[in-house]
Amino acid sequence: MRRLHFETLKPVCPACRLRRREAPLELAPGAMMQDDAAWTGVLRCTAQDCAQAYPIIAGTPILVPDLPSWLSANLHLVLESEVEGTDAEAVIGAAVGPDAAFNVARQQQSTYGHDHYGDLFEPVPVGSDAEAAGSIRRLLAAVRALLKPADGPVLDIGCAVGRTTLDLAAGASAPVLGIDLNWQLLKIARRAIDQGVVSYPLRRVGNRFERRSVRASFPGANHADFWIADALALPFRSGTFRQAFAMNVLDCVADPAGLVCEMSRALSGEGELALATPFDWASHATNPSGWLESPVALESMLAGIKDALAGEGGRRLVSIAPPAEQPWHVRLHDRAAVHYTSQLLTFRCSVDPGEIAQET
Repeated sequence: MRRLHFETLKPVCPACRLRRREAPLELAPGAMMQDDAAWTGVLRCTAQDCAQAYPIIAGTPILVPDLPSWLSANLHLVLESEVEGTDAEAVIGAAVGPDAAFNVARQQQSTYGHDHYGDLFEPVPVGSDAEAAGSIRRLLAAVRALLKPADGPVLDIGCAVGRTTLDLAAGASAPVLGIDLNWQLLKIARRAIDQGVVSYPLRRVGNRFERRSVRASFPGANHADFWIADALALPFRSGTFRQAFAMNVLDCVADPAGLVCEMSRALSGEGELALATPFDWASHATNPSGWLESPVALESMLAGIKDALAGEGGRRLVSIAPPAEQPWHVRLHDRAAVHYTSQLLTFRCSVDPGEIAQET
């Protein structure tokens, strides 16, 4: 956790956020610092009636409101020693079988790793086909073309392995933060900024993977950081960010409307919000009653949260540009890819000046 990000963003307790209050977190004594960043340590809520503690593991703070549940589901992945090398991974992958968590995680790392960083291994030709790496980056670029350059902190929600965060950090003068709940994906991003190494397993076919690793440097990487955090309980004060992005995240959360409200709350007045979604709903992520199955349904949902936004400091969302569509393609293995069309939406967060005066 970089000192720049902690001191600028001033995170608050996510458990307290669920109770609609903003209790600051402080870095407890005894943290191990490395290159002006906390590598291990504890962040503690300053509210006396809470005092919840959140660990920092391998440079990554775990800021989720239900810490026991997250650790129960992920601690074995956090503590799992790194297994690298095609031969060693092949032996373990074959021994545990394709449905084991080890191989499920490798599939996720392969899919996102290739799309985010595949150009470092296979330069993308002009007029590349749909399976070429960089689809998510092209999606982000299409959205950014509709927005103004950010003049303050930027939040990248659902950053996965982190290349979108690094793209946002290139040329940035303020902190850019990527957040995700998936440790196995985020550790690829973490390694990219901590060690200057991009490494992930690439699935070829069936249960056969190969390990890809390369040294890489990214412009503006000193302004990027990666935290584990819940998009539905953002651990930040209202008005912290100038821009917030959620690229293909809306259909991956339990409460899509809640995601938009949280993003809006975290934005300052005139801050900008960008969403992309392929409407690829799954019942394990979102209850089917909350599925938005068309752009019209999405617009209806946005219209329905006006009162909730008004309750967050008099906020309202003003559309910047008409909804647009952009292809998004993800590689599964050498012989398969999934082709989506994502809808892009961009908004400016308007805040009632009277409410700002009351808050200050």
